[in-house]
Amino acid sequence: MTKENEIKSYSDTYLYNKYPNYQKIIFNSIMRDPIIDKGTGMFDDVVYGLKKSRLLSDSLSRILTSTNTILLDPVKPLPKAFRVFCSKDPKDKKNLNKNKIFIDCTGAITKDAKSAEYVVNDVMLISYLMQAAVTMAYHSNPTLITRRFSLYNEAAICFAKLFTHIIDYLVKVSIQESSKIKVMYVSSMYFLKGILCIDKDDRVAEIATKIAGISDREANMIDYLMDKAAKKNGTSSSDPYDDIKIFIKSLTSALHLNSKVITTDIVVEKWMTQYGPGTVFGLEYFPALSAMLTDAYNGGYINQQKTIEKVCGADMVEYSKSVIEFIDKIV
Repeated sequence: MTKENEIKSYSDTYLYNKYPNYQKIIFNSIMRDPIIDKGTGMFDDVVYGLKKSRLLSDSLSRILTSTNTILLDPVKPLPKAFRVFCSKDPKDKKNLNKNKIFIDCTGAITKDAKSAEYVVNDVMLISYLMQAAVTMAYHSNPTLITRRFSLYNEAAICFAKLFTHIIDYLVKVSIQESSKIKVMYVSSMYFLKGILCIDKDDRVAEIATKIAGISDREANMIDYLMDKAAKKNGTSSSDPYDDIKIFIKSLTSALHLNSKVITTDIVVEKWMTQYGPGTVFGLEYFPALSAMLTDAYNGGYINQQKTIEKVCGADMVEYSKSVIEFIDKIV
């Protein structure tokens, strides 16, 4: 369903490229920040303690102890959006082309000042390990995700609810049900095409139509208006779902929403306010959206958990359960 290598990494997103310092921050952390040594007895105690508490499954234990998982102990914490990320490791000369997962362990694994033993925030670490598993699968073999309907369908529902909530916050589309379901439809389309890069238009439209609860005729009309808007606006792409900026510009035109109130900057700002600053890339990058949902499910209050729970409801729970099952099967 997804073309080979056609996935979005951070560097492919509009938001990442808007702030060029991100690349420098991540590179400097990989090259300079201390790494937690997993070959010590103290770290063995961390693993043993998590297993004893039954919080750490066998699959998450393998991720934690894997040589492909690098635990950073940075002098200065990374931005919240980059607490878990996938990258090549320039310091590993033998495996320069191999993806590795880097986890900023600030707040998750710290050393006690008196005993020098590790103190673990169990829920935070479990959340990061779940994100690490999804991120590695996404970058190593994205079809593991795009061929698992239960996984990406629930994710699409959650994204549509989260995005529609922001639009409703700005222009009250819920006052008129027909306007709300149109936003649900286009946001589902954007998630499937613009974030997951699924390229089968008929299949994508079928899923989005069911999520929004609209007729095929209505969906076809919206598709026509979105395509027309993307071309009319003279954007860098004629695809209205190419990136978050093009998507927002197209939907305001196609659905006749207030373009002064709904801009990319305003939507991003409201998204971060409502859901937490660490969730910003959930607007463009699948592992970031996944982390929003599983973090809330785990109950670590890493982001604005109560709002995410309220907006997504049972779909967040179903998605997170699918992720747990997914991880157990692939790791």
